Amino acid sequence: MSWADRYRPKSVSELIISVSSLEKISQWLDQWKEGVPLKKALVLYGPPGVGKTSAALAIAHDLGYPVVEMNASDQRNRDSMKSVALMAALYQDISSNFGIPGQKKIILIDEADSIFEGRSSETGGDTGGLSELLKVIQRTSNPIIITMNNYYEFRRKGAGKGILDSSLAIEFVPYKRRNDTDHKAFKLKLNRKIYDILQAEGVKVDQRSVNEIIEKNGTDIRSILNDVESLRDGSASSGISMRDSQTSIYNVMQDTFRSGDYTKVLRDLYDKDFQTEDYLMWIDKNLPHECVNENDLMESFDLISDADIFIGRVMKKQHFAFKGYAEEIAAGVSFKIKDKNRHYVKYEFPSYIMQMSRLRERRNARKSLSLKTGRLTHMSARYAMEYLWFYNIMDRHSPDFGRYISEKLSLTEPELGVLKRKSP
Repeated sequence: MSWADRYRPKSVSELIISVSSLEKISQWLDQWKEGVPLKKALVLYGPPGVGKTSAALAIAHDLGYPVVEMNASDQRNRDSMKSVALMAALYQDISSNFGIPGQKKIILIDEADSIFEGRSSETGGDTGGLSELLKVIQRTSNPIIITMNNYYEFRRKGAGKGILDSSLAIEFVPYKRRNDTDHKAFKLKLNRKIYDILQAEGVKVDQRSVNEIIEKNGTDIRSILNDVESLRDGSASSGISMRDSQTSIYNVMQDTFRSGDYTKVLRDLYDKDFQTEDYLMWIDKNLPHECVNENDLMESFDLISDADIFIGRVMKKQHFAFKGYAEEIAAGVSFKIKDKNRHYVKYEFPSYIMQMSRLRERRNARKSLSLKTGRLTHMSARYAMEYLWFYNIMDRHSPDFGRYISEKLSLTEPELGVLKRKSP
């Protein structure tokens, strides 16, 4: 079992989400504890990996209700929605499979984006699972939680608007903008969770690598935990290009090492599109190539060491203003190098940044491949991911099958690499 699954939040209070989202969920919980609220369904929408399904399970735990989860392909059509979800919604004692007789239950519709919805050729009405889901919401005596990735695309579907209008919809994102209050709280909570996991597993991972993983994965908590676990296994590998940030970081490196203009370097850093930690890593990696004089090299490394102390304080104390101090100290390399290298230097990427980028690219390829195979087989992406091994076996035994799937799904090179179990 992966760390992301093993250490799922057990209570709503453990969720790593914005304060406003947490308050809305808590209010909805309280309403169900007091009776049946006006909005009987809760819609959690947001990008993959932010914890929507984990939130649903945490809500069920706090209410003390068992979960009736509908996510497999054979449970997402009109007939099954009638036979399972509607029965579970109307009655509290339909089957011992749903928990203690007479007990309420949570009905979880995971990744509702994947539910098939068609139109009747005779009546023009909706014939798929969404129209039946709307009836379930209108008649339920039990709480319903629906998760989805794209709120606006779902709303355009036949019964999508009715479902959303009948539900309490919450955008499930930990923060809206970097460096706002929610972003700082997100990083603080996530660092604490990762620390607790590492302690429980008896594993040591460099804090700088953890920070890089958090920065690169954004709000995708599942990917963050998976990448941290990959570092433990030593499965990260190098060799990926960093085209998105190469130009800007390259120019800053040139100004840092060659311009001798401290003010210009600070202006570059003010407009940078990379992290302060990355800047220190780039200098550390390329200093030996730029310094001709040993004393210049020693003094420059001393500066980087001092700057790194402030980065450490950012991580330990969450004093984000110290990043500015770290940049001002590290930029001092521009006038520390007195004997400059006049020859061309091809700047090298720090190896651990390449490792993190490769992990992220492979993770994204797995996600997109799962979405494509899920649509093909009418499964949620989460469940489709568990069966990617099947496509690999079929491809090995029948090259024609691999070519068919590749053409059918318009697979990219990284996605094809995942299907064939090759590094993208």
